Amino acid sequence: MSATGPRRDAGFTMVEMLVAMALFAALGTVLLGFVLGSSRVATDVTAAGNITEEARLATERMSRELRQAEQISGATVTGGRVVSLTLGVDFDGSGFVETDDALDPEVLTYRWDATDRTLTLTANNAVTRPVLAGGVQAVDIRLRSSSWIHDADGDGTTTWQEIDEAAVGNANGLPDGAELALVDLVSVKLEVRDGDAVRSFTVQADLRNRGAT
Repeated sequence: MSATGPRRDAGFTMVEMLVAMALFAALGTVLLGFVLGSSRVATDVTAAGNITEEARLATERMSRELRQAEQISGATVTGGRVVSLTLGVDFDGSGFVETDDALDPEVLTYRWDATDRTLTLTANNAVTRPVLAGGVQAVDIRLRSSSWIHDADGDGTTTWQEIDEAAVGNANGLPDGAELALVDLVSVKLEVRDGDAVRSFTVQADLRNRGAT
């Protein structure tokens, strides 16, 4: 007969258990960080896509309304820049711009507030809503005329300032009256923050329903 020593029950020592727990904890931390990082990336991509799509739709709408506009009835200047623009658009083809139809507003005012960085749209001087939910960094509105008569610097572009300085109207440094009557070219540049980048969206519109003189 051969003698054998006492058999030990199979198992882990305390040290082995602690080492295994530490390894599982480290692996879990790595996996959790990866999952959270992927989730943040997916959220950022979705948010950026939403902002980009929103800005694209906004510029398309502005372009369409500008091209259909029958009149530019008002504009506001702050610090030498146009910060609001009021359009009259005959959407229903009635032959005139209606100012009192709440269901089919045809007087539209786009307004940029540089203080809180909001671009809003007011319909028939009643209901005001944001054009973009957020992320707007800057809005640049420029009013020009296709008439070359008042192109003072001869650069081929007649601005409302040149029209005003030519004393066509009251020469008060504001885009109103005769100046707005000659404006038939409008450009709007939106700068929108998309994550860490700033994207630009530009509208170049020829007001086809009116003509410069």
